[in-house]
Amino acid sequence: MNSRYKLMRMFFMKPHYVIFFLLFSNSLFADSLRIALPEQDYPPYHFVCSKKGILNDVLTSFSMATGIQIDYTFVPEMRSAKMVKQGDVDARMESEIWLVDDGPYYWSQEIVVIEDVLVIARGAELIDFKELDNLKGGVLLGRFGYVYPKYELPVKSRALHRENFYSDLEILQSLYKDTDTSKRFTVMSRSVVNWYIKKNPELAILTISDVNVGKAPLQLQFSFNTRGKKYAKEFNDFLQSLKDNGGLAKIIARYQ
Repeated sequence: MNSRYKLMRMFFMKPHYVIFFLLFSNSLFADSLRIALPEQDYPPYHFVCSKKGILNDVLTSFSMATGIQIDYTFVPEMRSAKMVKQGDVDARMESEIWLVDDGPYYWSQEIVVIEDVLVIARGAELIDFKELDNLKGGVLLGRFGYVYPKYELPVKSRALHRENFYSDLEILQSLYKDTDTSKRFTVMSRSVVNWYIKKNPELAILTISDVNVGKAPLQLQFSFNTRGKKYAKEFNDFLQSLKDNGGLAKIIARYQ
């Protein structure tokens, strides 16, 4: 049967057969992971403009290995959480430890461990902010939409006040202007703090805790639907192989 005859047959096919054919063709060739990432940089894990960073590089490697296209959406934290819950996107950057929503989701394996530290003004006394008595009158500087598990209850009870910012850099710059009597502090990834100090050496005067105040695995949070289940399995299979062959360690080393 020549090509011209095939085209004529397709043209005269019943409409519902044509629709089915088009839908089936799209399902064969359209394979993309829709992922929502923060609209602000989260170094060294995610950079918006360059689409680089530890997480972005892992996603790029996943795409190259599987042929699955990555469709990025850059939105605020709270918006991305809503999109995953509603199935508007397939996944977002998150950690099970950070999550407040107790709804069902699929999760990736740990990509990297994030170690949180306390950061305060130069010369300010680094007290134990985990004790409720020490939190009274204090001010937690946080990012819009971010959850700080150890400090949610004191904020809710108003023992601790919270100020919100749009980026980690804004938080550090605000602390930089504080005096040594300030009771303002933040909880931030040590890697994020170190990254911004390298780019902005003046921030090195800030006081940073030697020990971490919390650890959390950086993961992908997938929608609890058929697509989320499918992509969670495919991504986890790939991530395990990336760990086994040393590829993940090489990606992380690029940003140290």
